Formats: sequence, structure tokens, C-alpha cells
Amino acid sequence: MDDSSKILDAVVYSRRAMLKAASVTGVALVAGCADDAEEPDDEEPDDEEPDDEEVDAEEWEDVDEFYFEGRTEAWIGIEPELIADEENPTITLIEGQEYDFRWVNGDGVTHNLEIRDGDDEIIDDYQSDDVSEEGEETTLEGVVASEDMEVYICVYHEATQVGDIEIQSD
Repeated sequence: MDDSSKILDAVVYSRRAMLKAASVTGVALVAGCADDAEEPDDEEPDDEEPDDEEVDAEEWEDVDEFYFEGRTEAWIGIEPELIADEENPTITLIEGQEYDFRWVNGDGVTHNLEIRDGDDEIIDDYQSDDVSEEGEETTLEGVVASEDMEVYICVYHEATQVGDIEIQSD
């Protein structure tokens, strides 16, 4: 078998594995939603989606550090209180303001934290050291918010450990 056949087999296998995982996840989601679909007769449905809410930049003005727990399944917000206990919380940065991203390894698997743009490129070398020991911490210091920033992500778990960044101008 030549190299191109091996690559093709790997791509087909990866695609099949991904489709299988997606179908299992979809079934689990549908199965878990049956009870959620019913609404009491005396209440009207809430038309406003949580994701459509306006970001209140004033809540984020005094924030200069984010603290996360890195786990294979998600970044878990620790501080500030705005993101506490949220998985992959969307964070708001004020353009031009400087931030530190501190995180602790929560599961003993190798993680890092990178700030990327819409083209999936690391911005200004904003990437932390790799950390692989449970309980070990690291900090990515001096991150200056710019309109190019879109996500914070772990290169090792890009599908599950990724959070959105919203940029606000003063």
C-alpha cells in the first residue's frame, strides 16, 4: 500500500468515526429533550434567546484577568464571577485593554491556551505553555485585546475546549 492509499484510508476512517460520534450525540440530545419540550399552559414561551442578549460592556470594564480550569471536555470558568462555572464561556474584551489568561490543569491531560483570529491563526504569539500535570497552573500575560480576536482554544482539544471572544470598543 502506498502513502496516498494510507492517507485516504485514514481520512475515510476519521470521517466515519466523526459521523458515528455525531449520530450518537444527536440521538442522545433528542432523547434527553422530550421532557423539555412541554410548557405549562399558563405560561407564554420566552421569545428572547439568551445568545441574542446585548453584551453589557460595563460589566466587563474592570476585568483584567480570566481564570479557567482546563479539562478535555471544556474550559471551565472560575473567575471573574461573570463566567464562574460556565463551560467555554463567551468572554468580552475591551479593545486596547491588557489581560492575563490564567488556567489550571483539571484532568492531568496536556493542554495549552491560544488566542486565535477568524482564519484560525494565533494572534501575536498569544499562546501559553503546555501543561500536563493535574493542578499545574500557567498564565498567558499581557494579551492586548484587538478586533481580530475571535476565540481562545486548546490546540489539543479544538473541538471541545474553545470559547468565543467578543471585542467591545470604548
